[in-house]
Order: sequence, then structure tokens, then C-alpha cells
Amino acid sequence: MADITYLPTAGRHTTAEANASLSAVHCLLLPLGKQAALLPNAAVAEVVGYREPESLPDAPDWLLGMVSWRDQRVPLISLEAASGDEAAAPRAVSRIAVLNTLNGNARLPYLAVLTQAIPQLRLVNDDNIKTHEGAASRPSVAALVEVNGEVMMVPDIDDLEQRVQRLHNI
Repeated sequence: MADITYLPTAGRHTTAEANASLSAVHCLLLPLGKQAALLPNAAVAEVVGYREPESLPDAPDWLLGMVSWRDQRVPLISLEAASGDEAAAPRAVSRIAVLNTLNGNARLPYLAVLTQAIPQLRLVNDDNIKTHEGAASRPSVAALVEVNGEVMMVPDIDDLEQRVQRLHNI
């Protein structure tokens, strides 16, 4: 299930191995409808099974509603719709990834995003990632990257947080 590059953590290391392990970032690949999203593990608080969100009147298409998580109401976002694509409908294998927000806002400490399957672990380093053109024209996308030949979006969590905060009914 997980595609994790092994970096030894015990025993003898060469200097190159030690430097490689310092520059690697453990990430989660979130399967979406047409594309995947890539986030550092530290950005993801938890991945939970899909549950039907509480709908919100007059919500934009990218805001699917509110879900209950650890006794909190968390906005559920479609990354596809937030970035200008069509939102994918939930499937039997869909999950919800709860993300930590970046600004320490007590009213909005978490955002949730809909995934279309179980997220996968990835180890990203300078050898297997390169930037891909086109992110600047897409809302809520910080970057497009290519990891091992697969193009993925890196969501702009700060932008998503600001978009949710601008809605008065949240």
C-alpha cells in the first residue's frame, strides 16, 4: 500500500546517506478525482473514514459542508473545486484528511479535505521531485510538482483557510 523509500536509521551511515535523510520530507499523497495532492505529514492531523457533511446554505461549491471531528466542527473542502476543477463525488473508499491550519486561529484550527481513496505515504527528496509549470493560474494551489513522474498539486493551506474565514456562516 505505501510507497516509502527506505532510508536506514540505524547502523553505519555514509555522509551522503546522512545528508540525504536530512533533506527528505515525509509526505502524504491524497488521491483526488483527476489529480493527487501532496502535503507534508506534519500538515495532516489525521485521516478518518468518510462521513456525510452537514450542508451549509449558500456555501460555494468547494465547501462541501461541516464534519464533526474530535468534538469540533471542521469545514470539509473539495480541493478539486477549490482549485478550479469539478468536485469529485465521494466513493465507498473516500476518506477525509484533517489538516492543521497555519495561522494559529482558535476559531479555525483545522480544515478537512475529501480524498477519493486511502492516502499513501511518500518520501520526497531532491532526487525524485521537480517543479511543474501551471500552478500560478490555479486558485488555492501553492505549486504543481512531479514526484517520480506523477504530477501532483501542493494545496495552499493558507489560502484555503482565508477563503473559509471570509465566509460569515462558518
